[in-house]
Amino acid sequence: MFEREKIALSIGDRIRFTKNVKHRGQKFLNNELRTVVGIDGGKIIFDKGEIVRNVAALHIDQGIAVTSHASQAKTVDQVIVSVPVRAFSQANEAQFYVSMSRARLAMHLFTDSKVALRYAVTRPSKRLSSWELLDRTEKDRALKAELDRQQAKALKEQQERTYER
Repeated sequence: MFEREKIALSIGDRIRFTKNVKHRGQKFLNNELRTVVGIDGGKIIFDKGEIVRNVAALHIDQGIAVTSHASQAKTVDQVIVSVPVRAFSQANEAQFYVSMSRARLAMHLFTDSKVALRYAVTRPSKRLSSWELLDRTEKDRALKAELDRQQAKALKEQQERTYER
């Protein structure tokens, strides 16, 4: 949902357009990234030579991080993906492919559990019936129980090592 607010911009900042915008003959596409190369009075100058005078009409946000959904059809030098256990319900093979296939040079993946991540990203991305959803929920509960057991075991081993010292 769009909410109007002021953001501070400086030369070198990355911004992201959050809506398709036509501004005085220039076109900016949703999720398009630009770098601010100049600020002069009421004008902002972007890296592709665009000059914007009436900034109030733009739908922009900081362009530091982009969701995997917004990154479709984009290629970047480096991708950093964070998939904590609590986000596994949104992870599937299609989402994981989009996230990891955007990079030219390097991909970095961070997670709480490699075992659970492997399970989450191999799930098909097709829409499920209510029965299939219920079955998946049961499997997810079993997976969470296994993760809880692994964490408890690791904690117990850590405590035992502490006591041995």
